[in-house]
Amino acid sequence: MKYTVRQFSALAAAWILLLSFAASLHAVAQTNAPKTIAVLYFENNSIVDKDKLDPLKKGLADMMITELSKIKSLKVVERQRIQSILEELNLNETDMVEKNTSQKMGKLLGAQVMLFGGFSNLFKDQMRIDVRIVRTETGETLKADEETGELDDFLKMLQSLTKKIAADLDVKLSSDEQNMLEADNEGNFSGYVTYAKALNFEDQGRKFEKQGKLSDARSCYENAQKLYKKALDESNGYEPAKQKADEMAALITKLKK
Repeated sequence: MKYTVRQFSALAAAWILLLSFAASLHAVAQTNAPKTIAVLYFENNSIVDKDKLDPLKKGLADMMITELSKIKSLKVVERQRIQSILEELNLNETDMVEKNTSQKMGKLLGAQVMLFGGFSNLFKDQMRIDVRIVRTETGETLKADEETGELDDFLKMLQSLTKKIAADLDVKLSSDEQNMLEADNEGNFSGYVTYAKALNFEDQGRKFEKQGKLSDARSCYENAQKLYKKALDESNGYEPAKQKADEMAALITKLKK
């Protein structure tokens, strides 16, 4: 079938309109889709009590994941997935700082952006927390934020950083989300460090369980449970510590059968 010049031009225009419409729909879908973010383990740059606070490299990331998960417009990668990939690739926490390794992890986790961070325990019971938001595909740093405050304002600092990260990602918080990021943020710093220590026992237990070393796994879960309970008391009721203690109890019961 032959087309006149006018008919061909009209057909081409129609195709252009159709492609533009499809592109618009895709853009809208991308805008409305939750942004996927992976929070990688933090660096310990502390001046005071550096070794004592080493568990916070993992613990701070876990707590940041908890806060970010309160935002519906964000899809946050679970820490256990990050830990599993670290073990599968035979990497340690320090390896995640390397650009090629972190980008590989980000892609494996399906994350559009990654959150890197570091913390410094300073003199006079002060702490500084720094974070960088990095685009997984290119390794480009999109934004950087920091908070400095008293040790016992640790959770309050995390919640403040979470709000900054949401703003950096053009995510508008609802009033409910704002309230959740301001509630229950008073606690003793030592409780959060205890919580972080418990995470290491939990991860070791899960590793033993995968290897079929059930007795060793149960022992680790029992240690983790004790520390989560202690963290709950020390932190003045940090809810994730309670949830974790209950989770460990269920795992211990399962392994006793």
